[in-house]
Amino acid sequence: MACIDCLGRTPFGSLLAMIIVIIGVCVFCGTSYQALKIFIDDILNDLFNFKVGWLEVIQVVFVVLAVSMGVFAIILLIFGLLATGATRQNVYSGAKCIMGGRISAAFFMAISYILNLAWIIIMSFSVVPVIMYGALAAICNHEVYSRNAQTINYCFNLTQFGIYRNSSFVSGITPPGKEAICLQNELKKMCVKTTEAGPLFCVAYISALLIVLGMIHFMICLAANYTRIRISKELTEYRDAVEMEELEIQSVDRLQKGPPPYLGD
Repeated sequence: MACIDCLGRTPFGSLLAMIIVIIGVCVFCGTSYQALKIFIDDILNDLFNFKVGWLEVIQVVFVVLAVSMGVFAIILLIFGLLATGATRQNVYSGAKCIMGGRISAAFFMAISYILNLAWIIIMSFSVVPVIMYGALAAICNHEVYSRNAQTINYCFNLTQFGIYRNSSFVSGITPPGKEAICLQNELKKMCVKTTEAGPLFCVAYISALLIVLGMIHFMICLAANYTRIRISKELTEYRDAVEMEELEIQSVDRLQKGPPPYLGD
């Protein structure tokens, strides 16, 4: 019986959404962080000898984002637990508690909607490195791997992808590094590192899609919980009205019967 009661209080929808979101966030941040590390350290720093500061900032943002999304998913799960089954009847029983529950549900729905839009934007930007990976893989297959050392006459230039090393320097000052590589060992190293980072970017894109689906699932659960809490208010008002009516009926019955007869000595 205790197990049945426990199952009745379990918010399976919110639990499933939390699992999807946490898995998606962990995989996204892990793969994106590692892929950016390979791109920044092994390609830009080692091969082209210059740094892109905003890419390093994005690495830190991914870590903060993972912690924030994990905490928010747990909070939504706790709210779903409070608004499910017998727990809802115990917690949201008074008028003030019901109003607080409805406001909380609406607030969480608004935050979830905003975060979902943010993750849709992140997912859209995640397509860019996937497309670049496809382009670089084609270049490596046709210009590097299919040729020997004597026939390689290709120079890879970052400006073809809109990356310029002098974008953060004052005009007239020669920035460090270079924008093109032509040596065979450099081209092969770039292709190897691209092969390592590319699949990670693809997995990150799929993980972002999972997060979007998880947030949509959360919004559906929050809308259902909002409706349940509102129905709890109506049921509470109906129960109070029935109790008041029963008390009035009992009072009228006592008045109609009058006082009990007096029994003399």
